[in-house]
Amino acid sequence: MNKISYSFSYHNGLQFNFSNNKKLLIDGSTTKISPKTTSIVSHAHSDHFSVMNSNIPTYATQETIDLYLCQKTGNTRGIFHPMRFNEKFELETDFDDLEVTLVSSGHILGSASILLELAGKKILFSSDIGGKGLLTIKEPLAKPEVDTLIVEATFGSPEISFQPREEISMDILKWAANAIKEKRNVVISAGRIGSAQELIKLFNDFTNLRVITHGDVSPPSEVYKKHDINLEFKDSKSDEGREIVKSGEAVIIQSRERKIVPYFLSEHIKYRSAIVTGMASRFSYKDFDASFPLSSHASFDELLDYISKVTPKKVFTLYGFEKKLAKAISNELQIPAIPLKDKSLEEGLENLVEIPHLKKTQNINLLTEKPLLPEEQQKKPSLQKDKTLDDFFRKR
Repeated sequence: MNKISYSFSYHNGLQFNFSNNKKLLIDGSTTKISPKTTSIVSHAHSDHFSVMNSNIPTYATQETIDLYLCQKTGNTRGIFHPMRFNEKFELETDFDDLEVTLVSSGHILGSASILLELAGKKILFSSDIGGKGLLTIKEPLAKPEVDTLIVEATFGSPEISFQPREEISMDILKWAANAIKEKRNVVISAGRIGSAQELIKLFNDFTNLRVITHGDVSPPSEVYKKHDINLEFKDSKSDEGREIVKSGEAVIIQSRERKIVPYFLSEHIKYRSAIVTGMASRFSYKDFDASFPLSSHASFDELLDYISKVTPKKVFTLYGFEKKLAKAISNELQIPAIPLKDKSLEEGLENLVEIPHLKKTQNINLLTEKPLLPEEQQKKPSLQKDKTLDDFFRKR
């Protein structure tokens, strides 16, 4: 009997195990992998692409491959198979009819959700999905109707709310304009892939201000240009970039990983600093003059809207606020939902195609309409203190 078992961990990623010992690993976070494994990488953020530095076949969009390579120093062992959006391909498993399709997740350049089709059923792993109104997304967020959805819950809590993206963008532009009026340059720290390019595009499209990219923001911005996203900027180390910085009236965009303003800026110019991150909706950043909750991730309301359009029969949540999002999906959308790492799943989601017998621990079949256990039967209340948002993100 052909079988598929399923496992997930924060350390290894999302894995499907086939009865002929072959494996499919999605967004693997380790390079210690069985040689019979095939991997798929959804997008080029570092918490998703570690597997690309292993010597197993990896499927991803060409944009994701290029963004990964621009972040690497030295040689890479990756064996890459570039795929286009909506192009179906088959994997070498013991299931002849297993088809895989990458569809746009609308998050960053080349980001994809992974659609698996098997035995007439559809399973979708959303990966990170983007919110509405992103300026650098060529392909809109795809919302295929599926039987089972595995969705990331980065901002999956109703307590986290954002203003409309257009309002936050205008706040950033107004703040920057006021700083320029004070004869100060503007230094903005943002995610180097996704948010940084959104900011470049925002200032390009709506102001006459010159944009300078610093450090590791420049290489991915060049990849965006290579893939026909029109961005205008100068690198801070170029002669022209340095002259613009000295003359003032410039917007300097640096990676959020940098905790201080570069020495050549702080010593020679006056400036105002800001940080751009979705976390600004929840935390204060005292080291910056301003903070703005602009994110390339979907908000809580956008996640629920996405799930309602995908119309799954059941949903599994992972990363971030898994429990709160699962509860909201169950209560507000009336769709059975459970966190993927729930203790009731500790034996793995076994036998996705057939369930030969029931075990003491509830088996969950992603390919049938067998209902999930009621929430009160899934897990006893925990006496442990709930983890904070920082706890989740330090692990990724």
